[in-house]
Amino acid sequence: MKNLTLDAQGELCYTISALNKPRLFIDPGETVNVETEDAFSGQVRKESDRRDVTKIPYPNPQSGPIFVNGAEKGDILAVKIENIQPLIGQGATRIVSFWYNQRDDTELLLKFLKTENVPHGIRICKIREEKVFFDKFTIPYQPMIGTIATAPPTETLLTLYPGPHGGNMDIKEITAGSTLFLPVWVDGAFLHLGDAHAAQGEGELSGAAVEMPSKTTLKIDLIKGRSIQWPRIDCNDTLYSVAATETGRSLVEALRVGFTTLALWLEADYGLDRWDAFELLTFVSKVSFGNLWTVAVGIPKQFLPDRKTD
Repeated sequence: MKNLTLDAQGELCYTISALNKPRLFIDPGETVNVETEDAFSGQVRKESDRRDVTKIPYPNPQSGPIFVNGAEKGDILAVKIENIQPLIGQGATRIVSFWYNQRDDTELLLKFLKTENVPHGIRICKIREEKVFFDKFTIPYQPMIGTIATAPPTETLLTLYPGPHGGNMDIKEITAGSTLFLPVWVDGAFLHLGDAHAAQGEGELSGAAVEMPSKTTLKIDLIKGRSIQWPRIDCNDTLYSVAATETGRSLVEALRVGFTTLALWLEADYGLDRWDAFELLTFVSKVSFGNLWTVAVGIPKQFLPDRKTD
């Protein structure tokens, strides 16, 4: 098993790019332990701390990239998440004020949010015995990876954004026991990850979950000779296809992309006619919302036909 610690990582990545220097080289099928910093870059360790964007303007620092030997354009990277543990026994959360300033200026929204008076909302949440302690509330420890991606083919993208490469998806199903499938566009794949959460609900309403430094164990493999356009998740009893909003696209359109890619997945891998899949999804589909930019559209495995053999 290989390890990528924060000390070995050195400078964290605030972009997803094949231009970032690989921090670890692995062969397909290897298991790795990766330490990640929290979304606040470690600037919030106590409730009197504040994010200093003059020093670190971007969120979601990434560990890696991890170079996967033999990965080539057109492959699929299969990332089995085996374990996610808190690194320092606590997480932090806050209210991200710019999150609301981007919303529609409806009378109801402005009345509720009073955007000129959004509190900082910083809380330090202890994590112990599979529980997260937020103020007077005890929340189940349900860890997930908020940001994980392969390098896009021609661009350098900020870690703030989701897209076909993965990125800041904040989908809670990217958790221990799940396998995340990501498209490979460049040799080596260049897997980046970070932004672990101890707990997060649908939509990540305040703009920050319980953000924590983590030690994450991954088994990283390759599927050769097949390609995908958007991330996919095999999570317990459900398969999910992920889609995200892009410039000029609404969340409704992202949902349509998610349903369409899921129907085409069912046709390609399970022999279910795409229109039969569309109708079936009308009755049994599941939808998980990430950070209000990202959705995962799913089908319970109990409704899957037998998988096609190559």
